[in-house]
Amino acid sequence: MALATVIGAVTAWQAREVAKLRERVVALEEQAADDHLRFRDAIRLIRALQRHIDELLGFLRLHVPGMEPPVADYKIPATLQEEI
Repeated sequence: MALATVIGAVTAWQAREVAKLRERVVALEEQAADDHLRFRDAIRLIRALQRHIDELLGFLRLHVPGMEPPVADYKIPATLQEEI
């Protein structure tokens, strides 16, 4: 009888822990999906800004032929290079 009570208590504890872990997994999956959407939007913005920079450099070179624009002081990280 005592053994059945202990097994029942352990099983109940495990069920609560599994429920907590399932809730955490759902929350993490939702967060990952949100992060993926934000990352995709950020990549789109970076691409648009890069096109804009290229257009401005072309405009500058066309209208001020003797001057070269300053060298960019930023570098796109290698981790994003493929995406962009």
